[in-house]
Amino acid sequence: MNTPSAGSRTPRRSPRFAPNQLSLFETDPAPTVVTHVRVETAPERVTRRATNDRRRAEHRDQSRLVTVANLPTYPEDARAAALQSVAQIPARQLWFTYKDLRFYFGVSRATVARRLREGLVPGVRMIGSSVVEDAAVRRFDREQLMWLLLAVRYRKRRATS
Repeated sequence: MNTPSAGSRTPRRSPRFAPNQLSLFETDPAPTVVTHVRVETAPERVTRRATNDRRRAEHRDQSRLVTVANLPTYPEDARAAALQSVAQIPARQLWFTYKDLRFYFGVSRATVARRLREGLVPGVRMIGSSVVEDAAVRRFDREQLMWLLLAVRYRKRRATS
């Protein structure tokens, strides 16, 4: 049994190259010159944006927009409490995300989604009982925030009584 000693190295095999493969520093001896090129027009591609625009147009035709006239009536004390809560938020903040709603009011994203599906927030586009996404991140303005607080707080109060 012939074992190599600690200091000896095993010989490396030389890499195999195809006979017509150039090395890193060689150049092609006979470059090919293209004299005739035939250009074909590609079929018209439908871009993702065009498809999305078409879907949005279809959604607008089938959808309905929740308005203040569609919302239930709430007691005056509940409206006053919601307005007071919204007034305590800094005036420079105009839009609110789910994270903001959780921070300021402790309302979870799931609760907000349920209230949206129930049609209790104005300015939300619906198809049947589904909410149509208008953007990647949903934002609420101050009026929508007030109605959302009314829906959350009044439902809790009504459920306990």
